[in-house]
Amino acid sequence: MFFQHKHRLTWLLILTAVLLLVAGCNASGSQDSAAGETHNDDSHNATDHASGEEPHDESEPHGRIPNENGAAIRIVSPADGDTFQHGDQIVVEVETENFDLSQEGYHWHVFVDGNSWGMIMGGSASHVLNGVEPGEHEISAYLSIPTHEEYEDGDAVTITVEE
Repeated sequence: MFFQHKHRLTWLLILTAVLLLVAGCNASGSQDSAAGETHNDDSHNATDHASGEEPHDESEPHGRIPNENGAAIRIVSPADGDTFQHGDQIVVEVETENFDLSQEGYHWHVFVDGNSWGMIMGGSASHVLNGVEPGEHEISAYLSIPTHEEYEDGDAVTITVEE
């Protein structure tokens, strides 16, 4: 009987920790995975931002901190000025310097026009944007440490999506 009670208590503690992790990440803009795995949701699209999710506004501070040890992120793709057709998947690919994306908790955030479109973990250097509406858009990326603070020096490109 004691073993069963102890087993239930252990699972209850694990479940509570997972729920707190998910709630904390969702409050900061986006990790759906309860296990802390890569959030690289290819189905993320513009309609997700109309569903009551609190968008991030780049004009507000995000708890951004000075880049340390020369940590830098650069958007490799798309290139500044690229044009896409409405409905195209837009693959954002980044390169980093002095920042190991495979290190536990280290990740990057991608924004479209200042609104969060993903938290990418697990060493992945790319993220697919689906459902970007026609018009000119700024895509930006910022490195983030395990506490979800972003480094203040990110990178940005401007793209156009045609109808």
